[in-house]
Amino acid sequence: MANFETYDFTDLTCTNLMIKLKILLKNLPKGEKVNFFTNREQYDNIKKPFAKDPYKFQGEQVGDNRYFITIFKNSKR
Repeated sequence: MANFETYDFTDLTCTNLMIKLKILLKNLPKGEKVNFFTNREQYDNIKKPFAKDPYKFQGEQVGDNRYFITIFKNSKR
């Protein structure tokens, strides 16, 4: 099941973003990814928790206060 939707979470608080990500990633099949936009504060807060197994974190700055994030769910676990 491929997920091609890109979410915009820039208006969420960091707490609400973490809750939303945990729900999305829990239901995400192994080997799939979720794409979304965040602001700088959100990026700084989610980078570390989602950069370890079973996830792979990629982030790229695309504006002054806008980041494009991809989190992969590893298929090895």
